[in-house]
Formats: sequence, C-alpha cells, structure tokens
Amino acid sequence: MKQFDCLYEAAKSAATLSARWRFATSDEQYDTVSLLSIAETSDAENPTDEDSYYVVSPGGAIGFCENGEEIDWLFLPDSGTAEPLPGTVEAAPQIKYCPKCGSGIIPGAHFCGKCGARLC
Repeated sequence: MKQFDCLYEAAKSAATLSARWRFATSDEQYDTVSLLSIAETSDAENPTDEDSYYVVSPGGAIGFCENGEEIDWLFLPDSGTAEPLPGTVEAAPQIKYCPKCGSGIIPGAHFCGKCGARLC
C-alpha cells in the first residue's frame, strides 16, 4: 500500500486505480472530480499531524491511519468486486544511520545529508 501525507495526494493516486468510489459508511458515490474536490477541502480544513497518513490500497481504496494505528477506511472503489482490506499497515524499516559514513539521517531521506550516499 502506498502512503501519503494528505488526502488530495492519496485521491490522485486512487484515481489511477478506479473511476468511482463510495463512502465507507454510506452509499454516497463519488467520481474522480468529486473525490478530488472533497479531498482538497478536507486537507484545507483538517490537515494531518506528523504521525498520521493516508493509504491507498492496490484496488484504489483510501484509508486514514491516525498516529500509525489502525486504518479507518474512508473511500472504497465501486468496482463491483470486494477487495480484502487490512486493518493496519506494516511500516517499512527506517534507516537511522548512513551505511557509508555512519552519520545520523533524517527519517524518510533518500540521501545522506553529510556524504550524499543513496539510502534506499
């Protein structure tokens, strides 16, 4: 599953996987334009904190993971086939030190800030 810092970016990714969604707790349906509009408004009104993120499943479902805990599935693809959705996300291991020079690195960095070595 892909992770995103904002709902709008998650919705853009989901739009490459599905064309219609329904809200997880109701029968409301959304096309790509309405989903992106809702996502943009939601991000402006309720930005995520640094420990929370959105996820997009391989089938285009969008979920919210608050503080790295359980996933609250928000939008499900309206494709007619049910996709098994996990309740949690397994975090990728984080590199804490550069394997080349041993300097501490910023979580999520792709290059070492001291020697420039590629980290992933």
